[in-house]
Amino acid sequence: MQNGNVEPDDEGEDEYVDVPYTYEVEEIQEQETTKDELVERKIPRLRAMYAYKGNGMEMQKGEVRAVKRFC
Repeated sequence: MQNGNVEPDDEGEDEYVDVPYTYEVEEIQEQETTKDELVERKIPRLRAMYAYKGNGMEMQKGEVRAVKRFC
């Protein structure tokens, strides 16, 4: 030590050391699944009060049909 200055003992090289370590890797795996679902719905029906024939449709008196929805 001269005049209050500190001199390093070893000037020069930095030393690197390999350190063993373990790590975990999280992998995301995509998976396609299908699910069948049973749904109950109320479908409007109508009962013919009179026989009808026209517009490509024919119904007998008292016949019951489901009403189709055109959406």
